[in-house]
Amino acid sequence: MKSTPVVRLQVLAVQALAGLFLSFVQVADAAPIEVSLGPPHTITSQTPLSSFDGLNGTQLNGQNLSVNFSFSNNEFARVFSVTSWDFLASIRLQTNGSGLLGYLGGTGYLIDAQGNPIPGYGITGSASGDGWIGISLFPLLKDENGTPNTDLLRPFDFYGIHYDLIFPDVDDPSIYVTGGMFSLVDPDGHLFGVGPGVQRNIVPDSGSTLFLLGMGIALTIGFRAWRA
Repeated sequence: MKSTPVVRLQVLAVQALAGLFLSFVQVADAAPIEVSLGPPHTITSQTPLSSFDGLNGTQLNGQNLSVNFSFSNNEFARVFSVTSWDFLASIRLQTNGSGLLGYLGGTGYLIDAQGNPIPGYGITGSASGDGWIGISLFPLLKDENGTPNTDLLRPFDFYGIHYDLIFPDVDDPSIYVTGGMFSLVDPDGHLFGVGPGVQRNIVPDSGSTLFLLGMGIALTIGFRAWRA
């Protein structure tokens, strides 16, 4: 029987000047991995899972490793005004091991069109299951309590994601990464875009929602009165 995945949230902030300077260096030194966001001109709440093998063979011995994920076909992701604050960028690494292997820790940030970091707080959540480890970056949050990072003005685009990963130490050199999966997800089902060729922005339509809710209530009351 497979074990239930275990999840934890980490607060590892990429702080202002010194941290931002260091992140510029890390962008240049990080291992490059290209992933797909699926077809362009797309409005979605989740990109298709994109497999990658750039970390295959990596042992789990407690090491630090920086990785840059870029998007194939010159694509980018656009965060709309309607996109949820808990929007996340997730990677999952499968290994040749079994059982719980610890947690894949670290921080991350989004990358702009020039390859530079988009300032953020590096809030990540880690997960672990039967033979796999994973990490998700929540680039729109300020802390583990879900406080929004309102300094990121919407809409905005990003062209890649940088992770500074910390692998668990399983004390077994025979266990290593055998494959990886990447995806962007809005867990609340709200929308973001995959460009090019995507509209500039989508805003929350609270007025229409209230109107439709009022119409639904009125029709329900009217139907019940008609039946009576």
